[in-house]
Amino acid sequence: MTARFTARAAFALCLATGLAAVAMPVASAAAPTAKSTAKTPKKYAVPSKRPPDRERGRELWLQSCWQCHGEEGKGDGPAATALPDGVPTLESKVSQAQFDALVKVIQDGKGRMPAYKEDIDKHDARRILIYLQDALQGRTEAQKDKDDKDEDGDKEN
Repeated sequence: MTARFTARAAFALCLATGLAAVAMPVASAAAPTAKSTAKTPKKYAVPSKRPPDRERGRELWLQSCWQCHGEEGKGDGPAATALPDGVPTLESKVSQAQFDALVKVIQDGKGRMPAYKEDIDKHDARRILIYLQDALQGRTEAQKDKDDKDEDGDKEN
């Protein structure tokens, strides 16, 4: 009876201190086999809570911009016909060097274009421009995926 009480007391003490797994090895735990000791990859994919910039930019473009500017930024959207002066084409205006000025236009509006500051922050405005720049350059999905991987540091050496 004393030995049983002592074993229970020792187990309770180990459990309380977090040493139960060390003090009481599980009989079903087997030694690692050759299959279970496979090498782990050197690089790990880091999950993201938000979609990539291009994808988010496309969502925002389709939500707020294409109705006037058209699917490809040519000013031929369905709402453009209702405007007396039409909508300017964006083909020559979207470049990395002009992103800051264009972010300001998206947020504050210009001419007949409404301001989107309440709905689109400066980061999302930049994402729209990244998407639009890719769309205007005719980049393929494979090229975009490769660039996304390179930006995340997943390119192989």
